Amino acid sequence: MKKIRILAPIVLMMMVVFLPVSAGEQTAVEEPKTAEELVPGFTRSGGIPKDIDDETLDKILRMHQVEQSNVRMILLPAAVTNKRGRTVRGLTQEKFQLLEDTIPQEIEFFASETTEPIHIAFLLDVSGSMRQIGKLQAAKEAIRYFVEALRPEDRFALICFADDQVAWVTEFTSDREIFLARLDVQRGYGKSAIFDAVAATPKLVDEKIKGKKAIVMISDGVDNASELSNWEALRLARQVNVPIYSLGFTGLRKELRLEGTTAINLRLMATFSRETGGRLFGVHDPAELKEAVAEIEGELRLQYMIGYYPNRRQWDGHFRRVLLTTKDPDHSVRTRKGYYAEP
Repeated sequence: MKKIRILAPIVLMMMVVFLPVSAGEQTAVEEPKTAEELVPGFTRSGGIPKDIDDETLDKILRMHQVEQSNVRMILLPAAVTNKRGRTVRGLTQEKFQLLEDTIPQEIEFFASETTEPIHIAFLLDVSGSMRQIGKLQAAKEAIRYFVEALRPEDRFALICFADDQVAWVTEFTSDREIFLARLDVQRGYGKSAIFDAVAATPKLVDEKIKGKKAIVMISDGVDNASELSNWEALRLARQVNVPIYSLGFTGLRKELRLEGTTAINLRLMATFSRETGGRLFGVHDPAELKEAVAEIEGELRLQYMIGYYPNRRQWDGHFRRVLLTTKDPDHSVRTRKGYYAEP
């Protein structure tokens, strides 16, 4: 009996040491995510510590490579106006302040009033409702007026939508003759799918063109065929760096419209423009169309381009709100309302 009492603890210890742990009992060990966590006291600005072995050094280098690949610059095309609504020129980088979800950000890229060509994608509603009271013809005239006012080095494209179709009529070109010929033959048909058009077009434009660019959408705001909800379309529009300027037809003359209000049929167009840093212009007659076109063209010429690397490097898919202002309280800045931090 004495021998049994002596050996039992030894057997018990062996069972504790060598008994495999079931999957449900395993405890996950969290791997260090940064070099600072891997090596306490490590600093990027200092030299390589002498006591780091080759395996640890290799891990640090791999971590740095991963961190570098996750750094993305967020670009913000911005228009600045004063209390009178006139474009403000000549601002320097130091005049701007930038927040992301209330967190101050450092501006890393800044450009203004460059001679860089502008690229405009005209998104034209050719649905049946646009045939009423000459709206489609007026829209064509506005586009023609816009194109003829552009510089030789500028480029433009035509995208038309109706029913469930969003189609490129012309790719980006500087050939006015071909562009206007294809514009002239467009005819109204079917229903309007404005949500689908807004969802598809920004991504197409963003992939094709770098630099100064904008979408100019011309419609009466009536949507009776979209498969996407307005929220789904808005989410997609927020993901790209393309301001959407909207020219929306309204039955009220300018002097009859209440200041600060938007016609019901144009409210969704106003939302798309506001969220992407563009503007909505309610238009009733050709004169208003030409006035709106001139303002859009002027804004794009004097656009500020601001870029920054977000402080937060986690790309978790959440929407991050951006607030860009100047140090002058009389200035109003329009730019994207934010972006989705997609992985």
